[in-house]
Amino acid sequence: MDADYLPSPEKVAQLVRNHNIQYLRIYNYRPEVLRAFSNTGIELMVGVPNADLSQFQSQPYVDSWLRTSILPYREATKITHITVGVEVTNSPDNAANLVVRAMRNVVSALKSANLQGKIKVSTPLSFGVLSKSYPPSEGAFNSGYEYVLRPLLDFLEENQSPFMVNLYPFYAIEDSSLDAVLFKSPSPIFVDQNTGLSYKNIFDAQLDAVFYAIANLNFRTTRNTFDAQPDTVHFTLADTDLIISDIIAAETGWPTRGSRRPHASTHNAKTYNYSASLDSVDDYANIDNAQTYNTNLISHVMGGSGTPARPGANLDVYIFSLFNENLKQGPETERNFGLFYPDMTSVYNLVFPGKGTGRSWCVASRQASNSALQNALDWACGPGKADCSALQPDQQCFEPNNLVSHASFAFNNYYQKNGLTDQACRFGGTGIVVYNDPSYGNCIYNVKSRDPNGRTWCVATSQASRSNLQNALDWACGPGKADCSEIQPNQRCFQPDTLLAHASFAFNNYYRKNGATDASCSFRGNAIKVDRDPSYGNCIYH
Repeated sequence: MDADYLPSPEKVAQLVRNHNIQYLRIYNYRPEVLRAFSNTGIELMVGVPNADLSQFQSQPYVDSWLRTSILPYREATKITHITVGVEVTNSPDNAANLVVRAMRNVVSALKSANLQGKIKVSTPLSFGVLSKSYPPSEGAFNSGYEYVLRPLLDFLEENQSPFMVNLYPFYAIEDSSLDAVLFKSPSPIFVDQNTGLSYKNIFDAQLDAVFYAIANLNFRTTRNTFDAQPDTVHFTLADTDLIISDIIAAETGWPTRGSRRPHASTHNAKTYNYSASLDSVDDYANIDNAQTYNTNLISHVMGGSGTPARPGANLDVYIFSLFNENLKQGPETERNFGLFYPDMTSVYNLVFPGKGTGRSWCVASRQASNSALQNALDWACGPGKADCSALQPDQQCFEPNNLVSHASFAFNNYYQKNGLTDQACRFGGTGIVVYNDPSYGNCIYNVKSRDPNGRTWCVATSQASRSNLQNALDWACGPGKADCSEIQPNQRCFQPDTLLAHASFAFNNYYRKNGATDASCSFRGNAIKVDRDPSYGNCIYH
């Protein structure tokens, strides 16, 4: 990161665990960072900087790099992705011409180490690679980048790797669209006339534009595949077999301060085309909007609704960034996307529920084709060694006797046995992670805690209002008889001095004292159970 006075990697790893962050993208492969995240269970996306791409043109160099920089940490540190370069089409050097060969060399090295498929390889692109994004169904790639996009898309398809793109709806603001950018619009902001799909927020519109840009490559027959209008786009993406169906929003976020408009090469305002005005962003770069955007984004992603063109799709989104970057060049907004200050106090309150609920399941996507589901089910019950005995006739999960139901049970059995990682719920893009128990009747979908000892804790949820949290905290420390002495001034758990942190400690103390039951972690809906120890420093959650 372009910042000074940052905490040590060990302290950062503890900070990430304290906040139940389950996935982290880092922009380098420094050994001290990889070591710090060993045995934490946090899934890492490791980055190769643009400056290294020249050296990565050599296969022997990449083979050596993998042996020395990745493999020594592979057993203890969960490395799930390697990103090669970043926004290479915006790079002033030759990065765009170097990236695909570098990626192929990384995959070749992974094959030699028997890690192909276990670590995915991709490169995050700017949203500016699109020449058109409105309406979403007419999403198209910029022909000026065809020289890198065509071989890149071939690579991603060959290796079943995700397409990664950085999305920043913040730069699509105008006064009338602020609610839409913040996921607050109560009604549709526009209807895509080609598909009839309604959009209520800009994030979904941008993500679907990327999906369609890929899908439209398959549907154009008489026109150029880049910068072209599709001959017909009266379809939803659920009806298509995309060459690349897995798309990750590798960056998104909101600045807490700033006074200058962004440079177009990074965010390429013309591609948003939502009648947006970028004359001034300083009115919108503030803590309240940042907290609202990221909180509602998390709620949207965790809600499992997908996007209008991909209903029910599992969305993978990374929020940028962990810390403010005081040394970063460019507009002031670019230096103020951080969630934490260098002293590790929060810029604003934000909770990452993710798998921190302590419970997650893997089920079949209803958007998957029957053939893809059947192949995935056969693999799970065969080579995957999932226990599918409950799906046999007259067994408890045989009914309803349909492909989606049977595949869901098998997928979840495999997922629970294989570490509850995203990779364990891929099944060629036919599986999705959900956080509501799909069990029914006597058919129980197994679930286990991520804690090695099966422990759970009770913490406050960021979705609660301040007044509700304060009332719950007052009750816990008063009539509830929780021991709140540790959250008094100068005591071990007083810092961070926030309502969320204090309520979390008090809720957990009450939860432990009262049998660690679901009922003792209710607090009228202001608390959630988690399966990662929220203890930090000298503050121990007993």
